[in-house]
Amino acid sequence: MEKLKPTVVDVAKVMPLTFGPDYDSRMILDHVITGRDNVIQVNHGTVKPHYALGGAAHEEDEIYYILSGHGKCKLDDEVIDVYPNQIIFIPAGVFHALDNSESDEDLTLLTMWRDYRYNDAYEARMNLWGKSFRTIDEE
Repeated sequence: MEKLKPTVVDVAKVMPLTFGPDYDSRMILDHVITGRDNVIQVNHGTVKPHYALGGAAHEEDEIYYILSGHGKCKLDDEVIDVYPNQIIFIPAGVFHALDNSESDEDLTLLTMWRDYRYNDAYEARMNLWGKSFRTIDEE
């Protein structure tokens, strides 16, 4: 395997893709950023206060790591409380939705996939920007 240079990404300098008033998504690690195929894709997401996301079920596994805030996550028919330093493995086919509607603060998390093709936000970035990653300094 080819040895690559280490990659450091400052999340604050990554351009968010905004999905309405309720969710911001920043691609912080993928095959484009690292220069290697088959790297785990990592996204930094923010669910805004007083909002709940519609949710979905995917054909591939997904992982959430909660960074800050408190809210709820629906996993099929179960609803769990989410809080910082919690990791949630979401198997393929499980419906999942985040709810931050009862909070006055952002709910921030990392979402991780095995491959960029399983992330709808990746496709939205490509359609809007023509690439998956953009910094706030780019026009």
